[in-house]
Amino acid sequence: MSILALTNASKSYDSRVVLDSVSFGLAEGERVGLVGPNGEGKSTLLRLLAGVEAPDSGQRTATQGLRIGFFSQQPRLAGGRVRDVVRQGLGNREELLGRLEHLHQQMAVPGLSPGDLAELIAEQSRLDARLGAMGGHAVEHRVEEMIAHLGLRNADAPSESLSGGEARRAALAALLLSEPDVLLLDEPTNHLDVVAIDWLEDFLLQGRTPLIMVTHDRYFLDRVVHRIVEVDRGKLYSTDGSYQDFLVDQARRLEAEAATEQNRLATIRRETAWIRRGAHGRTTKEKARVSRYREMTSQAELQTRQELDFAIPEGPRLGGKVMRLKHVSKSFNGQAVLRDVSLDITAGMRLGIVGANGTGKTTLLRILTGELAPDSGEVEIGETVKVARIDQTRSVLDEDKSVVEEIAHDHDGVINVAGRVQRVAPFLDQFLFPGQRKHTKIRRLSGGERNRVLLAKLLLQNGNVLALDEPTNDLDLPTLRALEEALTAFSGAVLVVSHDRYFLDRVCTRILFLDGSGRARFHEGDIEALLEELRQAATPPSPAPAPAAARNSDDEARRARRRAQNELKNLPAQIEKLEQEVARLDAELADAALYTRPQGQAEAAKIAALREAASRELAAMYARWEELEAQAQA
Repeated sequence: MSILALTNASKSYDSRVVLDSVSFGLAEGERVGLVGPNGEGKSTLLRLLAGVEAPDSGQRTATQGLRIGFFSQQPRLAGGRVRDVVRQGLGNREELLGRLEHLHQQMAVPGLSPGDLAELIAEQSRLDARLGAMGGHAVEHRVEEMIAHLGLRNADAPSESLSGGEARRAALAALLLSEPDVLLLDEPTNHLDVVAIDWLEDFLLQGRTPLIMVTHDRYFLDRVVHRIVEVDRGKLYSTDGSYQDFLVDQARRLEAEAATEQNRLATIRRETAWIRRGAHGRTTKEKARVSRYREMTSQAELQTRQELDFAIPEGPRLGGKVMRLKHVSKSFNGQAVLRDVSLDITAGMRLGIVGANGTGKTTLLRILTGELAPDSGEVEIGETVKVARIDQTRSVLDEDKSVVEEIAHDHDGVINVAGRVQRVAPFLDQFLFPGQRKHTKIRRLSGGERNRVLLAKLLLQNGNVLALDEPTNDLDLPTLRALEEALTAFSGAVLVVSHDRYFLDRVCTRILFLDGSGRARFHEGDIEALLEELRQAATPPSPAPAPAAARNSDDEARRARRRAQNELKNLPAQIEKLEQEVARLDAELADAALYTRPQGQAEAAKIAALREAASRELAAMYARWEELEAQAQA
C-alpha cells in the first residue's frame, strides 16, 4: 500500500508538457531514486509529491498525518546563526515542552472528572512519545553532530553570509534532524564532499525512513535505493534493483522504441507508394487500409531522445614541464590551508583533488594554474601550458546574454574550435540547445543547462591543461557519461575537484587527498579504499593486548556474545517491569484523590516527572532490544 502517491497526474509549463498522466506510489520503507535528463520533470515530480505544487490534472494522495520533509535545490533559510538554523530541525520541541507543562498544571486542578483526567493522561502519553522521538531533553549534541557531519565549519556564522552550497548543507542538516515520516530530496549530495556523502549514505540506510530522491551520484544510487524511476519525455519508467539493472532496462526500452518507430515509418513508406499508384477506397478492405494509413500518418513522429556527445580538442602540444609545486604553503586569516605541499603534474595525468569542504581544494587548483600566489614555496608552470577552466561559482557566465551570445560573442554567429571555423547554431545543437532554446537568457537556464554552456565554452578555450572545479554539479547522467568519455580521451593534463566518486574512479589516474590540516598526500586506489582508510583512522585504536590476551581473543568474543545473549534474554522481563511502573504512575495520576490533597499539585508534578523519566528509559530499553535482536540474527 502506498503512503504517498500520484495518480494520472499531468503538469505543463508554458504549453510544454512536463509530466503526462503519470502514476507513482511510494510504499512504507521504500527508497526510490529519480533519474533522467535535465529539464525532464524530476524536480517537478518531487514538488507535486510534496504538495508544493498541484498537478494540472490527476490526484495526489497521502496517508493521514504524514509528515513530509522536502529538500529543494534552492532552500530558504530563516535568520540567525547556522546553529540556530540547524536547531530549527527539532521543530516545535520548545512548544511541546510548554504543552507538557501546561498539561501537568491541568492535571493538578482539583475536581477533575475521571473522564477528563483520562483524556489528559492519553494526551500526555502522546506528547511524551513525540518528545522522545525528538531526543528527549538532551538534544544539543545531535545538533552539533549534524553540523560537523555536513561540514558546516563555522556554526556561529550568520545564515545570511552563507554561500549557496553552505546554505544547502545547513538546510539539509535541519531537515535530517527533524526526522520526518518521508524524505523528498532534490540533489542532496550537491556541495557535499566525499566524506560527508559517505556519512549521508550510512545515515539514510540506518534511519530506514522512506525516501524519494533526485540524484546523479551513481554510487549513492546503488547503495541507498531499492528502485530507480526514470523521468523521460513526460513518462515514468521504473526498474527494481541497482543502477546497472536500470541501464540494462533503459537500453532495452530505447532499442524497442527505435525498432517500433522504424517499423511505423517503413509501413508508411510502403502504404504511401500504394496510395500513389491509383485511386483506392472502393471496397471495404481498401477503405480500411486507407483509414489505417491516415491514422498512421496523423500520428506524431516519435520524439527521439538526444544525448550529449563531444570531444575536447587537444590544444597545443605539451612540453616536458607542465606544473610543479615545491614546498608551497598558503594561509587565510592566520589559518593554514596548505602546508609544505610539493606536487609534479605531468602530461597525460588526470589528477582528482578530494577532501572535506574548506580544506583548500579550490585554493590548490588556483595556485597550480597561476591564479593565486602562495605565501611561500615555488610554483613552476611550463611555457607550453595553456589552461582551460571551469570554476565552481560559474561566474564567467553573463546572466543577461542568451546562450548563442555567450558562445559566439560578437563574431557574427561564427566560432573557432581548435582552429576550425564553424557556425554556432550546429555547434550548440551538439550541446542540446535546439531551435529557439539557443536564444534563452542565461539567467533562465537550469543548473544542468548552465553547465552545458560551460562545457561548450571549454572547447573554445583550446587548452592543453583542464582545470575543472566541481564540473559534475547539476549534470544529468547522460551528460556525465559524455564528459567522462571526453576527459578519458583527452591527451593533455586534467586537474579536477569533484565530490562524484563514480566520476573520480572512472576519470582520474591519481587521487590527491587534502586532510584538513594543510597536508596533502597521494592515494593509490579508488575512492572507496580512501574512505575506508579514513574510517579506520577515525576509529580509536584498541590497546595492544598482552600475549595471553591475544591467545584468548576468541574466548573473549564468545564471552561477549554470551553476555549479549543473557542481556537479550533478560530484557523482556525488565521491559515488562518498567511498563508496570509506568502503568502504576499513570494510575496515581488518574486518581482524583491526589488532586484534593493540600500538596496535590506538587505531588502530581513530581509523579509526572517520574513517569516521563520512566518513559525515556522504556524507549531506550526497546531500542537496545532491537539492537540485540539484530545482532543475534546477523
